[in-house]
Amino acid sequence: MEKSKDDTERPVDSKDHDGNPVHVIVRKPTPKEYRDSQIAYNQAFRKALDSGAFLRQKLNDYMIEEGIWDDEKEEQYQQFVRDIGQREEVIKGGGIRLSKAKELALELRAVRARFRNLLEERNTLDANSAEGQADNARFAALVRLCVVNPSTGNPYFATGTPDGDEKAYDAQADQPWVVEAASELASMIYDLDPEYDNTLAENEFLREFNFVDEKLELINEDGHPVDEDGRLVNEEGRFIAYRTDEGYKNKDSEQVYFVNSDGEEVDEKGNKEALSKDNRKPFLDDNDQPLVPKSDTTAEKEDAEPKPTKKKGRTSKADTKTT
Repeated sequence: MEKSKDDTERPVDSKDHDGNPVHVIVRKPTPKEYRDSQIAYNQAFRKALDSGAFLRQKLNDYMIEEGIWDDEKEEQYQQFVRDIGQREEVIKGGGIRLSKAKELALELRAVRARFRNLLEERNTLDANSAEGQADNARFAALVRLCVVNPSTGNPYFATGTPDGDEKAYDAQADQPWVVEAASELASMIYDLDPEYDNTLAENEFLREFNFVDEKLELINEDGHPVDEDGRLVNEEGRFIAYRTDEGYKNKDSEQVYFVNSDGEEVDEKGNKEALSKDNRKPFLDDNDQPLVPKSDTTAEKEDAEPKPTKKKGRTSKADTKTT
């Protein structure tokens, strides 16, 4: 994403649901816009409390009472923290076989993914707390205030209230360009690092030794996408193979075919091609002699028998008579 020198504005070039291009400017909030967004926070906070939402400090007690977050999950949380820390330390320290380091890096990826899934359970509930709902309202207000129409220089959404037109925003909040603009604003406000995943210990290691590409997807020594077991895959993650070595070398898409996990060719639906009668081995009788299907012997017999021929005779006048 292109940034200005002082990073107070960022252009966003995106599209709407219909594929039409949309260009907007995302501005970093001013002190006044922060104050205006606080109004939305206060209103949402009061509304959430009136509707019975929990405060964050009470949320943990509620999760325990309802069995949503118990001692077992808390132990899982702590174990994930320990496992991640231990693997990071080994990878950063070096001094082990490269193959072992790669194995640890891939394990760390999997552990971190499971850890994020566990955190999502907790974060989902946090978003429903009074503070969580108020935080969301404040951020939505900042989006309405800070996403600017470059043609007019004004906020893209109408500003009938201090925090922008909420109805106009809600009507388009799921548009791809709005989502992208909001993500860019969050990056500016919270100083989020768009390259965060690249800075993780496991990914730094995998990139350094060319085990992944620029998208952090696993590749082999020839630059082909692979799974964790080194099997060739396409962009959709399906197992593939090449007809020839030359096709593999040139990454020729015309030479690609689908295979299953055992390397056997399959069709687009993942089914193995059924063997035809032409290349199927014959079945055997009790003496282990090849059997010929009855349909084949009948056909051979019919071919061997002489077919009756129609006798030629004189054509009668009646046959030649025309009407």
